[in-house]
Parts: sequence; C-alpha cells; structure tokens
Amino acid sequence: WAEAAEAVKTYHDGLVARWKEEMDTLLVYAGLFSAVLTAFNVQSYQLLQPDPMDPTLAVLREISAQLSSFTVAPPFVNATRSFDSLNVSQPSFHAPGSAVWLNTLWFASLVCSLSSASIALFVKQWLHEATVQGTSRKSGRLRQYRLHGLLKWQVGAIVVALPILLQIAAVLFLVGLLVLLWTLHNTVAAITSALVAMLFAFFLIVTILPVWKADCPYRSP
Repeated sequence: WAEAAEAVKTYHDGLVARWKEEMDTLLVYAGLFSAVLTAFNVQSYQLLQPDPMDPTLAVLREISAQLSSFTVAPPFVNATRSFDSLNVSQPSFHAPGSAVWLNTLWFASLVCSLSSASIALFVKQWLHEATVQGTSRKSGRLRQYRLHGLLKWQVGAIVVALPILLQIAAVLFLVGLLVLLWTLHNTVAAITSALVAMLFAFFLIVTILPVWKADCPYRSP
C-alpha cells in the first residue's frame, strides 16, 4: 500500500505542479499583454467618435450662423431672429471602415486575453483544492478521488485551451495592427506585414511539423 500510495502521490503532485506552473506563466503574459493592448485601445476607440470641435471653429460657426440670421422685417431693416431658433445642421459622422475593423479586432483581442487570465485564476483555485497532503490510506483514497475528478471533468483540456486562447488574442492584435498601419504609411505597413507573415509561418511550421516527424521536439500539451 505504501508504494502504491507514494506512486499515486508522485503522479498527482507532479501533474498539479505542472499545471500550476503553466497557469502562473500564462497569468504573467496575459497581464502584460492586456496592459499593452489597453493602451492601444484607449487611443483607437476615439476613431469611432467625431473629433471634438475646435474652439476657434466653434466660434466661427456661431458667428456665421448669426450673420445668416439677418432678415428684413418692417419696421426694422436689420432685425434678427433669436439664435436659439436657428436650425444649424451638423454633418453626420460615419466611422471609417478601417477604424471599425481595427477596434473590432483589438477589443476582441482584449476580451480573449482577459478571459484567459480569468479562467486561469479559476484553474489555480481548482488545483489548490485538489491538493492532498500525506500518504495514509484516507489521504490516498481522497487523492485518487480528486485526481479522478480532475481527469473526468477535463481540467487538463481547459489548461491546454488557455494558451491557445491567448495566442488567438495575439493574432487578433497583430492583424489589427496591420489594418492601422496600412491606413497610415505603406512602407511601414509592408515591412511590418512581412515580419508578421514570418511569425505566422513559424507558428504554422512548429504546429504541423511534429505530425510528420515523430522525433520533433516542437510539441505542445
């Protein structure tokens, strides 16, 4: 019994420790990535709103409206209507398509990043509750029971899915970055697009290569 209990404890503790380490790494990366992405989003969402009116332009528009309100109304030659009654039309604002796509991609990326971090916190709590100390018969049965629960309820699949969700967030951010750059400067956008394409090609190669080469070390859980 002692040998069996020790073997189960070693396997259980090693599995839980590995998952905890992965969650810690993911939380650090997700926190840094979300902070950087938030700084970009603070600037990008303003593209969906009309520019605030310049004070000088506002004064000139008011003067123009007052001048246009002059009318001939006997017995006064230069009577004016009340300025409040003027119907000064404001041009309608439509956000550019590139701004809509940019904010859609970046805010979706932020949601994915924050979601992965939030779920990782839940996973760490689950793993903490699954930890059992001791090698007695009671501890061994409880450890096996909780290990069975972790495997039955696919906690491992959730641990594997979280880095994928974070990678999706990174892809969305990079695509949005390219959308922004192509609206600003073609040369900068072309160079950045080439670098992003190289990164995507690397992702694709290291993902597919282990399928064809059994001895390839580029493996993910």
